[in-house]
Amino acid sequence: MHPRNRLRLSIAVAFFAVLSLPAAAQRFTILHAEYGTERNHVDVTHRLREVARTHPRFRMGNSTFGIDPDPGIKKVLRIYARGPHGHRRMFEYLESSTIDGAMFSGWGRGDWGRGEWSGGWNGDDDDHRDDRR
Repeated sequence: MHPRNRLRLSIAVAFFAVLSLPAAAQRFTILHAEYGTERNHVDVTHRLREVARTHPRFRMGNSTFGIDPDPGIKKVLRIYARGPHGHRRMFEYLESSTIDGAMFSGWGRGDWGRGEWSGGWNGDDDDHRDDRR
């Protein structure tokens, strides 16, 4: 096969591979992050951005965020994000879970969470809680 044709074939294969990615492999833009319980929780968007800049994956807990918003109770991290087609989604991680930033766009740059969120702990009417970990 001629090198030029091989290059064209490689580009075509890569293009169709990207198009066929499942929805779960698509990246989400973080809008906001809360840590705690429904009763007591705190905005950790800024702190999560700091952690993300140096850790592509990390195990999360009170020490990560420097606070225990509800002592003695198991906490969760809720990440509210916007999908590639504009829909909102909530990702919920139990305390001590490992967070993998690969599914979030701009993770290592901390390029997200800049005031685009108006919901609270339970989100808003557009919030879809479909990824609990």
